[in-house]
Amino acid sequence: MKQTTLIITTFLCLTFCFSQTQKEVINGIEFKIVTVSVDEDQQTDFIELYRNDKKLLQHTLYESDGDCSSENIELGAYKIIDNRLIFYSYWASADRMMKNIYPYGFRKQIYYVTPKGSVSLESSQLYIEAYVDEWNVHQGMQYLNNKPKTNEEKAYLKDYILKAEQMYDGHFVIGENKSILENEIRQTLAEAITENTKYWKAVYGDNCKM
Repeated sequence: MKQTTLIITTFLCLTFCFSQTQKEVINGIEFKIVTVSVDEDQQTDFIELYRNDKKLLQHTLYESDGDCSSENIELGAYKIIDNRLIFYSYWASADRMMKNIYPYGFRKQIYYVTPKGSVSLESSQLYIEAYVDEWNVHQGMQYLNNKPKTNEEKAYLKDYILKAEQMYDGHFVIGENKSILENEIRQTLAEAITENTKYWKAVYGDNCKM
């Protein structure tokens, strides 16, 4: 029987630090999943995957940053389906001054657990609009949703994708594959996205990517 475990954690205004440990059996191997919440200058919540007290993976569940005029958030969730561990990520940004509306995007990573307990990345799909050249908007980003026509435009797009893949550890998808990825991420993280961005339109108007 196909076993599916889905854990989605929404963190809002915690003012303390904590960690919580649970055991999960994947492909007959016992792992520990530690959920950690750290509230310092900004709140960060993440999970860590351990086997025999050795840390194997880390995945962000919630992270926020910003100032009096802008916000950036990263939301995450994970599923355990049979012998695979799936990580979901979502990025959104808003800025009254329209200077910091990136990153914005989605990622799905699938890790396979072998019968001996080793964990390997099987696939990583990514769509991201982000600053890949410090704080400069890369010229290739304008062709993510508008097909490039000239060789120069194609080169800009290729360069942007290569840099984004390196920065965000994924295989870039566009077109129909991007739509499929976005729909899955939005469905998986629907509650967390709504909870964390429900006031953005009122505060930032159209100056947001979410």
